[in-house]
Amino acid sequence: MKRGTMFKGLNGIAVGAHRGASAYAPENTMAAFERGLACGADLIELDVQLTKDGEVVVFHDLTVDKTTNGHGPLHDYTLAELRALDAGSWFSKDFTGELVPTLEEVLAWARDRIRLSIELKQPADREDPALAHRTARLVAEHGMNGQAQIMSFRHDLVKAVRDMNADVLTAAICAREVDKPIELLEELGAQILNTPLQFLSKDRVSQLHDRGFYVYGSMSDDPAVFVQLMAMGVDAMDTNVPDVMVEQRRNNRTGEVSIGASQ
Repeated sequence: MKRGTMFKGLNGIAVGAHRGASAYAPENTMAAFERGLACGADLIELDVQLTKDGEVVVFHDLTVDKTTNGHGPLHDYTLAELRALDAGSWFSKDFTGELVPTLEEVLAWARDRIRLSIELKQPADREDPALAHRTARLVAEHGMNGQAQIMSFRHDLVKAVRDMNADVLTAAICAREVDKPIELLEELGAQILNTPLQFLSKDRVSQLHDRGFYVYGSMSDDPAVFVQLMAMGVDAMDTNVPDVMVEQRRNNRTGEVSIGASQ
């Protein structure tokens, strides 16, 4: 599979707004996504799960307790029940009444506006590929194959995306060092390695690029990490403070590597 258009045309290491600009607005809400766009982010990172009635919604935790006024596992809620919750006031009273978005809403909002990094979240004991299949189908139906990547720590779900959508980029998230990342990506039919700074080096990034893969430098709010990743030639990194990293990129042009150069 070709590397695709997801990162083409971006001016250096791409800045991803982690769960939106979640330092400034409640995570994984439209308010956070709008703030990420206003901060100058190149990508919006978000998480998706399935509701009890099989709808794909944007939410990180497996339970709703932390970021809504509800309680219990998300998968015990129907979409209607979930949409009745307040997903904003936990962060600030200014966001009271903010809703849990559906993936379809975010795809419609993002198309031709900003690119998306969509993370599949699923309980460890659930083997059902439905989340991967439905997410992949929705991305295709909304014409977002060239403007989105689908990623997960669950590599079975990364692989399952291919059953439904042959054209969207996929990423394997690896919290631990991978001895043979190229072999892993080839096995999964994925195009992107997503892993923290400590498991990357300039040589490793170059090797992955030479084989046609992208490298995503995970997530950090530390500008020093961003500068290190930039110097390695990493393609993207997520952060809760995208405006800070956009400014850091602007101030470090000499260390910037063009994402499109190796295509």
